[in-house]
Amino acid sequence: MADYNLRVNLQDEFLSKYAHRNRMGGMITSQKPPERFRPLIIGIPREANLGSFDDNPLPVLFPPLDFLFIVTIIMSLLAMLFSYDAITGERQRGTLRLVISNSIPRAKILLAKFIGGTASLLIPFILSLLAGALYISINPAIQWDGSTWAEFSLLIAASVTFISLFYLLGLMVSTFSRYSSTSILTCLFLWVLLILVIPNMCPFISAQLYRIPSINKIERQLYYIRQVERDELGREFSREVLKKFSTQYGVIYSEFESLEFGGLWGECSPANRKATQQRAAADPQFKAMVDAFREQINQAWTKANRIQGEKAEKIRRDRDTKVAAQNKIAKNLACISPCANFIYVATDLTGTGLRSFDYFDWLDGEYGKMFWPYLQRKVQDAMKKDPTFETNSFLDISDRPRFVFKEEPLRDKFDAVLPYWGILVLFNVVFFVAAFAGFMRYDVR
Repeated sequence: MADYNLRVNLQDEFLSKYAHRNRMGGMITSQKPPERFRPLIIGIPREANLGSFDDNPLPVLFPPLDFLFIVTIIMSLLAMLFSYDAITGERQRGTLRLVISNSIPRAKILLAKFIGGTASLLIPFILSLLAGALYISINPAIQWDGSTWAEFSLLIAASVTFISLFYLLGLMVSTFSRYSSTSILTCLFLWVLLILVIPNMCPFISAQLYRIPSINKIERQLYYIRQVERDELGREFSREVLKKFSTQYGVIYSEFESLEFGGLWGECSPANRKATQQRAAADPQFKAMVDAFREQINQAWTKANRIQGEKAEKIRRDRDTKVAAQNKIAKNLACISPCANFIYVATDLTGTGLRSFDYFDWLDGEYGKMFWPYLQRKVQDAMKKDPTFETNSFLDISDRPRFVFKEEPLRDKFDAVLPYWGILVLFNVVFFVAAFAGFMRYDVR
């Protein structure tokens, strides 16, 4: 928050002194405040607690123990370690045959194992989260509103869904295995496949299925269109204007060219511009010609910018469409893994995922719809008051509209994560049904 406030204050201070029209696009940058769940979901940035590599190399060598790491790696692995021998272990010890010899339905035995196993995992997990919530509630430096607490509660519920899923997966493997050694090897293989392999392989598979040009190639193409081709086209249109005015005004235009450019078409100095203004003040006809010339030159460059801008915008839209399609393929493929679905739910629900960037870009675009018309009006007013106003002149924009970041409504976040949460629930149902079917036919001898 301190860094965010510093950036906002520095931007305001800079704009109060150096707000020039030709640099405004780089100066007006919407500042995004830090996400309130970032330390919990993604962890504290490494540079914030690293110090020196020689003093403490562990933050560089190992990922931070953030919430996502604890749930997706530690808790999922613990869930499978708790359940891999729930059936096979009792069979090998002979207790399963003894239990089933009594009048207890197998469905009740399986359900009891599921409830007892998940309770052993979830009770300490939830208690630790509640302890953290208690610390947050009594800490005056952390201000969470009702919406934030609702997101936190939904995050806990999604975590419970994810942990129970892996317990059921281990239970299912146990019902289809004859020996505990076979069961644990199968569980570890499935854990590596679902947690590590599938989520990390999907982007590469997507890149092979849907190829797009490299970013560097597109950026070079855009630079050539917006800079090199734009300048060539602008000069071509300007030469047409020069030829037109030279033919139409003859001697008067030659005099203007001599005053403004020293007889050469190039950069005009402030002294030349001042001489032109003095000559225009003494001769209305000369002034009318100068005003018309400058207007048409501006129109020529505006036309060049518009033509090349449309070409560049078409390439950008095509690039964005292809990138979005490739990302969609990778995201849909990753849904095969429960880990990816949980990460989508946890990050999008708490405003720390890819969706938050899209939402911020939308807010920034809405702000631009207010700011740029405001800037255009300010420039027009400045040009009316001062005919010598140029693109590098200072512009007072202290009354400009300010960018204010607002969190995305919880309902919109929940609607966005509901499909991925539904897939986690579906995994739970499938694994439980499979475990039930396997246990009903399981040979306890």
